[in-house]
Amino acid sequence: MNKQSYDKKINILDWSVISAIIIMLLMVYVPQNIWAEEEKHKNNRRKKMEIISDAEDFYFELTGKYTTNVKELFLLVESAMDSLIADSTFIGKQKININNLTYDIILEKDFHIRVDTTFSYSENISAVVIDTTYTIGVKNEETSIIDTFAINSKHLLKYKKSILFDDIYSYETNERVEMITNYLRKKFHLKDSLIYCPISDNNLSKKFILEIMKTEHNEPIFKITSPIKDEDKEWRYGIFRYYPGKKEIIKDGIKSWASN
Repeated sequence: MNKQSYDKKINILDWSVISAIIIMLLMVYVPQNIWAEEEKHKNNRRKKMEIISDAEDFYFELTGKYTTNVKELFLLVESAMDSLIADSTFIGKQKININNLTYDIILEKDFHIRVDTTFSYSENISAVVIDTTYTIGVKNEETSIIDTFAINSKHLLKYKKSILFDDIYSYETNERVEMITNYLRKKFHLKDSLIYCPISDNNLSKKFILEIMKTEHNEPIFKITSPIKDEDKEWRYGIFRYYPGKKEIIKDGIKSWASN
């Protein structure tokens, strides 16, 4: 009887130790997962807000006004970019027809480049660069003697056009690996889904709040706000709280989190 009672106590002790270990693991593992989720959605929210704000700046550049219609915003910016890529002379005052609507726009010649680089993720890639060094002769106007010196290929044409140019005496080609920043390999398109504000894994249906405001001089400015409220906090496993963060704003290009 005493042995059975002793074995029973051992079993209870074993389960108590196992339960304590599980609780300790939960206390460490679960909060870390919650913090990672909070950080993930905060970064995604901010990125989406920056994309929409940048698109509004391009829209204003094209039309002289802002819009709260995301579909119209993204379509016009991408259509203007595509039109300029297709026709490099499509600059200045132009008209674009989208969904039976005509937009009067003003296009700068580098608009498509700025849109491409803004709406892409930069990637550092290695590229093989070929350098050619030329030894050339150029007549010295003062002494009438031919001076020889080395130049790289990008300066060759300038010297060849000169009346003082004599000849190319020799050249040498070298290869080197150079790191360059590429913006086109990871370019993304402006999609309507960008309007949805990621708050948590369970709360992805709220939309950003878009507003067109006026300055004291009656000039339009654009404002985007993340629609986060106190009730967006969530309980996890009954004892942990998920905090999505605080409401954030980009107003007239100024981010509320920039000074944090």
